Formats: sequence, structure tokens, C-alpha cells
Amino acid sequence: MPQANRSQSNQSNQSGQRSRTPATATTQTVAQVNQTVLLEVLRRHGSLSRQRLAAESGLSTATVHRLVEVLREAGLVVVEAERAPSSGGRPPQLIRYNAGAQTVLAVAMRPRRIVGVVADLHGTVLHEAEHHWAAGLGPERDREPTAEDLGGPLLALVDGLRGWAGRHAGAPRALVVGVPGVVRDRTGLVEFAPALDWPGMRLRALLQERLGIPVAVESNVDLVALAVQHGEAGAGVSDLAAVVVGIEVGAGIVLGGRLHRGRLGSAGALGHLMADRRALDRPLGRTGDTQSRIGDHAVDRRIAEAGLTVSGGSAERVADLFRLAREGEPAAVRLVDEFTDDLALLVANLTSVLGPELIALGGRLLWESGGEMLPAIESRLQGRVPVLPRLMVVHSTTTELVGAAAAAVRLADGATFITR
Repeated sequence: MPQANRSQSNQSNQSGQRSRTPATATTQTVAQVNQTVLLEVLRRHGSLSRQRLAAESGLSTATVHRLVEVLREAGLVVVEAERAPSSGGRPPQLIRYNAGAQTVLAVAMRPRRIVGVVADLHGTVLHEAEHHWAAGLGPERDREPTAEDLGGPLLALVDGLRGWAGRHAGAPRALVVGVPGVVRDRTGLVEFAPALDWPGMRLRALLQERLGIPVAVESNVDLVALAVQHGEAGAGVSDLAAVVVGIEVGAGIVLGGRLHRGRLGSAGALGHLMADRRALDRPLGRTGDTQSRIGDHAVDRRIAEAGLTVSGGSAERVADLFRLAREGEPAAVRLVDEFTDDLALLVANLTSVLGPELIALGGRLLWESGGEMLPAIESRLQGRVPVLPRLMVVHSTTTELVGAAAAAVRLADGATFITR
């Protein structure tokens, strides 16, 4: 059953240690938790009678009757004209989640462009738009960006999405933005986004002040994990990780059904995993040890160092690498084996620490391998980790928007959970 975030505060005791005070829940919090439960049940099961809602949610019939009226007044549910079959007496009314009543906005910031969608409350995309960064402001920018450089394209995109929603589908109720960097959970402060070369910015405050609706800012890889969790592959899975191997190497982690961000949003920084003792001789810098081996820039560098003749864009170069390996080119075979070993070590370490049921992997090495990389990783790990999780390939550049839309829907619902 979904559970509500209970506020917790720490205070110092006489010995200088920090102790956690007991958490309490107000009547309003309990009501919000129960409303979240009802909405989640209706999303899963479709139209239900109040009696079935009570049975599926575990709430009393009186509580369901009261909260259905609250949700109906808010426009989040509707009472259908059609009634359920009767088992004797008057046929019961059916309650339906009102996905078309309002909209949400979902945005993903990427190194060269920003993409955004308007979605209904089922997360179905109704409209899509994008803005490109101004010339000279991409990853190879030729000058330091100003606040207007960084915020201007994003605000223009969001304003356009909001305008379209207002004209065609109903005013948006919430916005979720994904960024390729570390985000502080509650404040929405983007600590640093290396793929954008973007220093800290209070993005949530900027957007919430402009739009006047609830706004959340998340790491893109966390949104990929949310998309996997709410997709078919994640059905019934409580512990999973989504690993994206791109300019940055990171993981979105779901534990016990909830997104795990870690201290100050730093959980899942897999690019900084240390593969061997040589990593201890290098300062932290902006590129971690694992990222220096399998991040996008590292892959391009290692292909060039191997003396392989490849051409085209980044994806085409990796596809050429696998083609040459299939043709038996010794340097290509050796390099593909090394990349597979590196990825297998990454999966093994993540598996041994977290024990997830599912790990979704995304990035050029997975996408361009022609389906070869995943079984090769599984083969290397058989018998070498305690329990091998189910592995799948995910196209992170599309799923991050799916995850952002799912998060925005719950933000719009005022979803409240209890966490232990």
C-alpha cells in the first residue's frame, strides 16, 4: 500500500549525537495518503464501485464515500452514468479516474537540446516540442553561459507547452524537469550538470515562481528508473536500477518501491566507482574512474587509441566498432571484450550491493551492439554474483520523458506516501 512522507526532524542530545524525533501524521496527511491510495487503485483497475474501491484499498466504506466526493470536487474522479451490474438491489455507481480533466508538463534537458511534452493524467503524450541551445552553448561551448543563456531556452519551452495545454487540453497542474546532473531532492537545486557544463542553479524556485504550479526537478537517470518502474517490465518489482552509460555514467535506484536519491541526491553516481587501486592515485575531478573507461568520451577515445577506422556520428562510430568485431578485426574484438568486461563489473558491483530484481541498461554500447552486449554480460556473470538480476536494455532518451510525465501526474494528484 502506498505510504506517506512523514516529516522528521533531528535534534542534538547532551552527548553531541543527533537523535531522531518520532514522526507524526496530521489528519490532513492521513486524508492525503488515503486519497493517493484511491487514485492508485483506480489507475490500476479502471472504473470501480465504491464498495470495490473499499475492498481493493483496504479503507472503510465511509472513508471511501467521503474521499470520493473530495476527489470529484477536485475533478480527479468522475461518477459515470453507467452503473455496475447489480447483485441484488440498486446497481452501484462506478467511479473513474478523470485522466482527461487536466494536464501535466514533462521536460528533459539534454546536452544539445531541451525536449518537453504535455501529457494527460494517464501520462499519455498529447503534444511535444523542443528548443535547441543557442550556438556556442552546447557541450563544446565557446564562452561561459549567463543565467539568461541557461534559463531562457527552458523558460521559452515551458511557456510554449503551457500555452498549448491551455488552448487545447486544460491548464497544466504540475511540471517535472529532468536534468543530467545531481539534484537536491527537496530544494530542486541543480548542484552540477557536467553534461551541460552547468553550475548550480535553483531551477525549481525559478520555474515554480513563473508558473505558479507544483514543480519538481529530478536527475534524468532517476526519471528513467521511474519509467522502468511504471512500465510493463517493472510490474511487481520493488527493487530495481536503471543504468545509463552516456556522457555521464549513473543509475536511478528504486528500493522498496520508492526512488532512492541518497544524501543530497548523490546516490547512483556510478561513474565514480573505482575499478582498481590505480584510481586511488587520481583526484576526484569531474570524471570518475568508471566514467573514464566507459563514458561516451572514453569510448570515443579508446576507439581512436585502438587505431580503428570508424566514421559518422557517435552512434555510428560505436556501430562500426561492433561491425569490425563481427568481421574478426583483432583490435575491435579486443576492445569490445574490454567494454563488455567493464560493463559486467559495473553490473556485478551494483548487484552485490543492492540485490535488485531488475537492472535496465541504456547507452550507445548497449543500443549499437546488435543485441550482443546483454547476453555477453550475463554470460560473464553467471556463477560470479550471488543472484543474477533480470537484465534489459532501455532507450533512456525516450524513457526519461515517460518517467517525468509519471512523476508529474503524481505531483498533480498531490500524491502522499508514508516512508519508513
